[in-house]
Amino acid sequence: MGLSAAAEARAHGIDAMVADAHNANNGLDGPDLGHVVPGSQRSFDLIEAVGDVAAALESAPRGPLECGVAWNPTDWTPSDGIGPLGIRVAVFSVGDETTAYVLVDGNNMEPGLRETIIERLPVDTAEVLTTDTHVVNTVESANQVGDDIDHAELVARIESLVDRALSDREPVEAGMATERATVTVFGNDRTETLASHANAMVTMGGALAGAFAVALLALSVVIFLFT
Repeated sequence: MGLSAAAEARAHGIDAMVADAHNANNGLDGPDLGHVVPGSQRSFDLIEAVGDVAAALESAPRGPLECGVAWNPTDWTPSDGIGPLGIRVAVFSVGDETTAYVLVDGNNMEPGLRETIIERLPVDTAEVLTTDTHVVNTVESANQVGDDIDHAELVARIESLVDRALSDREPVEAGMATERATVTVFGNDRTETLASHANAMVTMGGALAGAFAVALLALSVVIFLFT
């Protein structure tokens, strides 16, 4: 779906990178939003929205680009829901408009925390993303950003990093490159396969238990008769 959305942007003469912000999760609460799959209403909404934005960018005013970055590995650990990459911030400025991207090395974020962070940042536009690292899930299956750390302290850290990134700005040129990597993921397909095997075993469990009991009884009778 990301490739399709990026192709829609290219149709308008815009090179785009579509990223899953992976930044809000209600766990098992609320409706099941499911996946954005090809051919679904949500997929067409996504593609059309990217096309609308790309069309607007064609005629948008342009200016020199500045960028500043800042990073803090933090003293939080995976048990706190934060991985070793900590928090990274990039701030972009064009004219008098500033945009901040905040990347937290975690897997999802407590609902409402993203909005709290964005409201506190001294920029015109901001977005908060998490890396989708599963190093935090080796500690606990549900261990998202904001579960075990103080929200006010996290927001203060991010505010400080954004200030540093604003001070770090300098003129840059923008470009994009693509790299491909082979990654083994224990994802939905494998989980569903495992679950189907488990269901099959449960269905067959009664018959197998009966056959096992009969086999044991027959073996006991043979041993009793011939010993």
